[in-house]
Amino acid sequence: MSQIERLEVVDAEIIDDDDLFTANDGPQSYGVVRGRYRFPPPPGWHPTKVIRRTPANPLGLPDWYRMTNVVSAFSDQERLQLWLEWKLFMGLRVADGVLFDEWMSERIEQMEPDAQKALANSYGERARRAAHADAAARRGTARHKMMDTYLTTGEVTGTRSMRQQLASAMAALERCGFTVMDTEFKVWHPAAGGTMGTSDARVMCQRTGQVGILDWKTQARFWTWQEIGGQLYGYDSAPWNWSGPPDDRGRWEEATPSTLLGHEDGQFAGQRVALVAHMPQAPGPGQVPVEIHEVSMEYGRGVLEVAERNLELRSVGRSTAVGRRPSGIRPPRG
Repeated sequence: MSQIERLEVVDAEIIDDDDLFTANDGPQSYGVVRGRYRFPPPPGWHPTKVIRRTPANPLGLPDWYRMTNVVSAFSDQERLQLWLEWKLFMGLRVADGVLFDEWMSERIEQMEPDAQKALANSYGERARRAAHADAAARRGTARHKMMDTYLTTGEVTGTRSMRQQLASAMAALERCGFTVMDTEFKVWHPAAGGTMGTSDARVMCQRTGQVGILDWKTQARFWTWQEIGGQLYGYDSAPWNWSGPPDDRGRWEEATPSTLLGHEDGQFAGQRVALVAHMPQAPGPGQVPVEIHEVSMEYGRGVLEVAERNLELRSVGRSTAVGRRPSGIRPPRG
């Protein structure tokens, strides 16, 4: 039985610990907690584990996987890990090494292992920020915000180079014959027991009326299309979209089916595709023109399925429960 089929038959008990919290009469906000989306399940779907109401989670909401985390579940992380370590050690040298001095002044040897780990992670994050490891992500976020602001309000924001990218992006959409229908909407997909993400845009082909997903990508170059393909397929095939504000005034609605096919003169003619608008954010030349890429949804489906299977295998591999764990002590000869 597949993961999706299991989800349709597994129900979870929602336990009310009313004495642990005081209800708020105003709208209850949802959001991202510890890297996961905390939202109610769509109609007909249920979390696969017991959810307790606590002061930290007064509504007893499940925490769904993030789509980007799911699709990276089996990717090669060695390049990323080496980059993070490089930035960490460079950050320790910033400002005449003051952060290193602070780290060396901590009474780390007297701490419990969990406290040591937490403090080391905190210093690691501070060091990477000092080395501007978050600069690319922040620039990318700024461009996403600029595009969403323009498409929802018509207001032009951003620096001169950002505005050039905006104009180039809109020209690229017009050149390829696409109209933006909506932007920045949350989706829910049944993969891995429940996965959420925020899709950048939904577009319609002016010539065919076909509807599809578009994502703004701001990296300088594409090292791999693996995670991108899986992410876009998750958005493209998600059966539910969130409508309204991110609180109990909003609701889940059935998603508009994606129907976009590859251009008849392109590599994926007649095949299901999603779109990437490449608008690199690194300073200097090379930021325009913005280009529209087609991404195979057949490939993306394969990525998401393998990633989901890898998450399941990872969970089994870490299990210590007898009957579920994949190892055990061999009994002596009888």
